[in-house]
Amino acid sequence: MRVVEVSSPRYAFVGLLGDMRRWLDRNGWAPVAGFETDRDGDRVQIKVQFNDNALAERFRQAFQGSYAG
Repeated sequence: MRVVEVSSPRYAFVGLLGDMRRWLDRNGWAPVAGFETDRDGDRVQIKVQFNDNALAERFRQAFQGSYAG
């Protein structure tokens, strides 16, 4: 299991969530094990936990994320 963390400015958060949803739909999204958000000043941290490591890596690359932890 991998957790991918993506940071977004607050003003772009809603659009980014839509982009993530479309990406996951196009790439054979299997249910994620967890999803959470946290606000840090003017930024929102999005953490998505994947059951599939290969899908997690493709998602990380697509959204310039990093592995949490």
